[in-house]
Amino acid sequence: MRHLLLALTLLMSLAAAPAPIASLGVADPGDPTGLIASDNVELLTTLPNPGVIGARFRDGLMYTTGVAGVVIYDVGTDPANPALVGQLPLPHFENEDVDLGGDILLVSNDAAESTGILYVVSIADPANPEVISEVQMGGNPLLGGPGHTASCVLDCAFALITDSGGYRVIDLRDPANPVTLGTRTSPAAGDLGITHDIQVDADGMVWAVGYGGTAGYAIPNDADAYYAMVTGEDGGTPRLGDLVTDNGDIAGSQYATHFGTQDTEYNDYIHHNSHRPGNSDLIYVTEEDYTRPGCRGAGEFQIWQTPSTVDPETGVRTLTPGSQMEEIGDWTVELLADTAQPAAHCSAHYFDVRESDGLVAQGWYQQGTRILDVSDPTNITQVAFFAPQSALTWAAYWSPVEGAEDILYVVDTSHGIDVLRVDAEAGSPEVVAPIRDAWRTGAGSSSFASPTWGNACQLVRL
Repeated sequence: MRHLLLALTLLMSLAAAPAPIASLGVADPGDPTGLIASDNVELLTTLPNPGVIGARFRDGLMYTTGVAGVVIYDVGTDPANPALVGQLPLPHFENEDVDLGGDILLVSNDAAESTGILYVVSIADPANPEVISEVQMGGNPLLGGPGHTASCVLDCAFALITDSGGYRVIDLRDPANPVTLGTRTSPAAGDLGITHDIQVDADGMVWAVGYGGTAGYAIPNDADAYYAMVTGEDGGTPRLGDLVTDNGDIAGSQYATHFGTQDTEYNDYIHHNSHRPGNSDLIYVTEEDYTRPGCRGAGEFQIWQTPSTVDPETGVRTLTPGSQMEEIGDWTVELLADTAQPAAHCSAHYFDVRESDGLVAQGWYQQGTRILDVSDPTNITQVAFFAPQSALTWAAYWSPVEGAEDILYVVDTSHGIDVLRVDAEAGSPEVVAPIRDAWRTGAGSSSFASPTWGNACQLVRL
């Protein structure tokens, strides 16, 4: 949503063409004396890439986007020391959850910041990424519109683009000639009509998140069949997919008794992103909330459970159509459960799951990266943490390289990508992070509330 490195940073990016990243070196992640980290976390190096926003991994490469464009790194050769492979200067904002499939990568410009644009980037040659097509999607900063996130479906045969209360569907079967198929609604938009992202799980289900919570859809695994579904040529109504499960309209700034009388219910702003482990009845979700001047209740990591059945012969789990999810576990950083004093950037953001043992690496804006043991989903515990003085953490990603599963890449918009080694696994002792005084008071914050949008839109001091 509208947050962090917003208007001023974007204008700076557009005012001058970004210089290529000539070498990696080591960027300063903040005052080392101000670093808060558990003993089982080691900072190996930092890749300078200010304004970096998100990443995707495939075939030993890490594809990142940020306000300056696309930067691609080799993480397969030496996961602890990524090497620059290629880059594409392409000023944009915000493209939070960069995605790829086939030989293309999607970069979207958010209509809420200027105008909605989808850039289709060829990564057939990772050393020389290039834009092969553009889709002008319209919208404007006053009314918003499409482009906050862009997600691949069926190996990027289609793109699903957030578009206010729905998801715009774009046919990319011929990526040089995209075709817009219209917008499909979802209960994830809720009463306020805000959608945020799409994730596709290991079983091919599509998960939509937004102001109304989370909703899961079954779709065909064939591109032509999916085209028939989204257009209604299969005989049904044009739709995102066949709705299987959701958690109802749980949004609406519901100040209830989740953590106390001044806290919130399970989703008082938006469900932000999700992950369903393969063949599981559990759905992991970030609840984002940065709309208040104080931090209490401003975002959580949550686990939801969906009714399902398991075939006794094959072990295959089927989610029950028409079912309602139930929240069974949640976790928030120490600050959010401690005080209602104001501070900057309190909410949770993107997370990643290490499939070997289920450890979750959760980005948490100014509170850095938190490593969570979710082996007991009803009793989530923190087993490691890393928070530089300058932290504006948007996401954290486990290395996908075999033998390097303890490497973690932390995307921090303030300076770049911190490469960490994390010596923790499920069952590790629980740890508690100290609370920096500035987190309570907001002292030393690099941001301030927008005079137009308030705390929902943090601007950056220059």
